[in-house]
Amino acid sequence: MISAEVRPATAGLPPRTDVESRRGRWTLVAWAAAVALAVALPSRSPVASALTGETVPGVTLELSPGYLAAAPVLGVWDALAVLSIPQHLAVLGGLISIFLLWRLSRARGARSRGLVAALAWETLALALFVGGVLVFYAVGAVIPRPMAALRVADPDVVVVDFHSHTLSSHDGRGSFTAERNRAWHRDSGYHVAFITDHDSVRAALDAAAANPRRAGAGTVILPGREVVYRQQHVAVLGLIDPRAILASAGDGSSVIDAQGRCPTWPVLVHTIPEDLDLVPVPECPDGAGGVHAIELIDGAPRGLGQGDRERERILAIADSLDLAVVASSNLHGWARTASGWSLLRIPGWRDMSPEQVGFLIEEKIRIEGRDAVEVIGRRRPVETEVGLAVAGLPIRFALDFLSQLGRAERMIWLLWLALASVATLRFGARRRDLSAAAR
Repeated sequence: MISAEVRPATAGLPPRTDVESRRGRWTLVAWAAAVALAVALPSRSPVASALTGETVPGVTLELSPGYLAAAPVLGVWDALAVLSIPQHLAVLGGLISIFLLWRLSRARGARSRGLVAALAWETLALALFVGGVLVFYAVGAVIPRPMAALRVADPDVVVVDFHSHTLSSHDGRGSFTAERNRAWHRDSGYHVAFITDHDSVRAALDAAAANPRRAGAGTVILPGREVVYRQQHVAVLGLIDPRAILASAGDGSSVIDAQGRCPTWPVLVHTIPEDLDLVPVPECPDGAGGVHAIELIDGAPRGLGQGDRERERILAIADSLDLAVVASSNLHGWARTASGWSLLRIPGWRDMSPEQVGFLIEEKIRIEGRDAVEVIGRRRPVETEVGLAVAGLPIRFALDFLSQLGRAERMIWLLWLALASVATLRFGARRRDLSAAAR
């Protein structure tokens, strides 16, 4: 009687190596940690009052279905877009540190290559890693993609951007027309946007001509310009150029004429980054000669940096001069992320004409000053550490980022991780099959 040899079900398959077994265990650990974070990590609103840091009732950040589907990528791009220059450098330095530590942990396998070959290989690996990070940054800055939009429950609140640009500015993106500026503001939840190109109002006027008849029927564009006034960059709301008034005053040292009269004066917003020692101070009781508002949030990386460093000083200046504190995008056509929004309460604004709303926005800032605007900002880290602490910044930023994910976003993240894990396992099995076949 011939007995059949009983073979295990795994016969014919290449055996799993110790490395693969360890990798499988670490995958399970990573999955357990990801699920635990998704379930246990407290969630908080990604937007809050820029003054108190507290969540504002009735103010939320809305994500479209398209945004949610790609949330793991779009959310990271958004988080990167609101970092200052020191923070970008810190994140890049931290990522490089983590990458080098990872490569060092794998150094045993490189001994057989020889020192020179190993150094060349590791240099190439580092270059590819840094290049990949920079490409990821660049793609997020240039491609059209869904945006997160601010939504305010109170219908009498108008959401305003006081400082933005088009291709008419020398530093504006070459394809960023006034209508693309309007679309950007619509998609990020603004009701009104001032186009303040450098020394030009043509694009703003053309866009304003295409405004809806009722302000509440669509995103409204209002004219302005950005000029250098008394050595400072200011956003001028409306068409009056303060430099022309100074020039008409004779020697240009004062806006007050020989009879002691104050001129008709536009609303000026002091932008950042600038020298806060040179904030133009009003010369007349009605504010003529100076600024009426100052940016606390400016969406450009350098502006975000000064807002972090000199936040308390900006607020002190606003208090002492009774200036409105505002958020501005300083949009030039790059990225698809708003860092802050200015909220003004104007009852009935939706049924008014765009011109009426613009007039009331300016009047509210003139009359109410410091109390005119509520600033809403994205929650963002403000640490800018150096030395070995930089290596831990990506992890700290990641935990801060994860805490702002809603339940739906967390489920999408877990789905993406599951798909990535399945793809990785299939790829590993395929490699084992090819290796066995080669033997």
